[in-house]
Amino acid sequence: MPKKKFGQNFLNNNSIVNKILFSEKISSKNILEIGTGNLILTKSILNKLPKKYVGIEIDQDLLEQVKDEKIKKNLIQADALKINELSFFNNETFSIISNLPFNISSQLLIKWCILHNENNCIDEMLLMFQKELGERIIAKVNTKKYGGLSILAQSVFSISERTRVEKIHFNPKPKVDAIVLKFKALEQPNIKKGEFQKLQKITKFFFNERRKKNKKKFLKFFSFDQIKKNNLDKFFNLRAENLDKNFYYELTKII
Repeated sequence: MPKKKFGQNFLNNNSIVNKILFSEKISSKNILEIGTGNLILTKSILNKLPKKYVGIEIDQDLLEQVKDEKIKKNLIQADALKINELSFFNNETFSIISNLPFNISSQLLIKWCILHNENNCIDEMLLMFQKELGERIIAKVNTKKYGGLSILAQSVFSISERTRVEKIHFNPKPKVDAIVLKFKALEQPNIKKGEFQKLQKITKFFFNERRKKNKKKFLKFFSFDQIKKNNLDKFFNLRAENLDKNFYYELTKII
């Protein structure tokens, strides 16, 4: 039985799994799966013969139900928020595939953005989110859904929508539909190594009161000399959502 405390919503339709994984090049790649659940994704991934596969599942009861030893030997009981992903693949690059636990999906995404920013270790990610959260991740400037999460995720990954999954294809059925996003590591990241937390600080500050104009925010966050030198005063009458993601990346170079 799926457990609410773990944010478990299991896919129950193999045709949806095939649609999600259809164009994925898994053969000879290192694959990390988070939340193996009922193994519906796991089995399809393993059928594509990855170089190495590691599945993380927090629910010990689910792991004890796995009878196939070939699958079981690749599964680890652990909290995905606490694992050291690099340790599983001998410091080689890897890709992540996951029907993410909805209750920690944004936390995991930020964790992996930081990990990749500091180690350049993730090739690609294929991740499923609740639809509203996923739409925030891929949102563009001057839209209501555009915010800190959009800017942060797009600082290190090129992100595209793979498919949408109706809530009827899950057990238990969640309240909202899901969206699958494909993340591809940028050849030239938008921020320097080790700068991600600085970008987090900036976006959190500017989007904390997103409807207010930027003047007081700039005056509080930057010195007068920084504002003058970088002509930041011309952005005073705009709001946080009116500033393009590249502008925020440039701000990390000022502070």
